[in-house]
Amino acid sequence: MTKEQWLNVRKQIPDGAKEPWTVMLWVADMLVLVLAWNLWLSSSTGLQLLGLVLAGVATLQIYLILHEALHGAISENRRVNNFIGHCNGWLIALPFLVRRRFHTAHHTWTSHPLNDPENRGMIEKFSVMTKKQERTLEFMWKHWIPMIAANHFLLNWRAPFIARAKGDNSPRILKEIRFARLYLVAYLAVAGVALYFGHLADLVMFYLIIWLFLFFMVELLNLPHHAEAPLQAKDADRLQYWEQDVVSHDCKNLPLWSRFIILNFNLHIVHHAFPSVPWYRLAEAHKLLHEHEHHPGDSQVSEWDFAWTNRRRPLLKLMGHFFDHRT
Repeated sequence: MTKEQWLNVRKQIPDGAKEPWTVMLWVADMLVLVLAWNLWLSSSTGLQLLGLVLAGVATLQIYLILHEALHGAISENRRVNNFIGHCNGWLIALPFLVRRRFHTAHHTWTSHPLNDPENRGMIEKFSVMTKKQERTLEFMWKHWIPMIAANHFLLNWRAPFIARAKGDNSPRILKEIRFARLYLVAYLAVAGVALYFGHLADLVMFYLIIWLFLFFMVELLNLPHHAEAPLQAKDADRLQYWEQDVVSHDCKNLPLWSRFIILNFNLHIVHHAFPSVPWYRLAEAHKLLHEHEHHPGDSQVSEWDFAWTNRRRPLLKLMGHFFDHRT
């Protein structure tokens, strides 16, 4: 897109969040989780399976609403935005403050090999990988084992502690560590309550199943948007928002799924162009950007088609030629 196109849309789409839709959706998802937990505790296998399905959808949206919180797009009230961000981060074990720091840098430095934490982390992993590790990686990729998402979640936990070990005692890092410890204390408290009522094993099994499903969905939704996008030079300046369409991709819109389940997450180009615009305005911004095109999504594939096609390809063929710096 051009700067003029970007400015035109910027004038028509208000920034930030004013409507209460995301807060209302969050409350609904929390209630669905409560219902799902009660179904899980029933003696009926059918009701337990229904509980897992409901919990899976609600947890996926909790992850996506966390993403909204990273951009301050849930509420104009910063405390409300951050409360929901921390609550969701705690629920899915993805620390809100660390994730916000990384994700903000990703949007600022998209496609940069060093300043984009997503790229830097991949390069660090690929550059030290042995042949045996490469075979293991390809096995997990081919068999849909979500190791990329698991590593991503783990990195967000480890990052502030690694930074402090390297001598970074900045207030930001210390605050991230304090909240990480607070999350852990809260987990122990919930485990203690579950143990007291005799449901610790139920809770662990319920959580692990939903967590595995979430990892699968995180890879499904995130990988198509920057796969096979070129990296910038190490000394390159950051791309402006209207320039990031060359290094990000959209996925095809699927009825019901795209808008109401994944909250327009498939509209990734317009999200990078206007990162603080909430999910319920992305379709309008997308339409304005493509108003002179008859079928802007004809060449796009859905997240499901992307995964089905590329899980058959070696991971190093999909993205390793950008990240694999082994000699």
